[in-house]
Amino acid sequence: MSPAGKTPQVQPGGFLLECPHCRQELRVAGKYAGARVQCKLCHGRFLLEPDHPNTQPVGFFAECPHCLEELRANWRYRRARVACKLCGGRIQFVPIPVPTPHPPGTPGHSPLVASS
Repeated sequence: MSPAGKTPQVQPGGFLLECPHCRQELRVAGKYAGARVQCKLCHGRFLLEPDHPNTQPVGFFAECPHCLEELRANWRYRRARVACKLCGGRIQFVPIPVPTPHPPGTPGHSPLVASS
């Protein structure tokens, strides 16, 4: 439990988004934010930038720090203070910091990864 009066900050564990190629919903781990990913359904490739206008986020998932259950939230709540719908615990969603992409062939360039 968090200290009295302090709302725990929670980053998404990952994203629920629409593939820009086949429009199917994908579940992608948050560690791939800022990386080039490949749709496991149509194999289309795209850069996962959750706040970019070309990305079609539907929502995100995160773990409640109070009950440890996974929550699925609509994208509009990505910076909101909310109550867990399972236990009622108060939480503050905060965005995942997205690293600046590096050009191919430079140190730090993210390899192509399969989304899951």
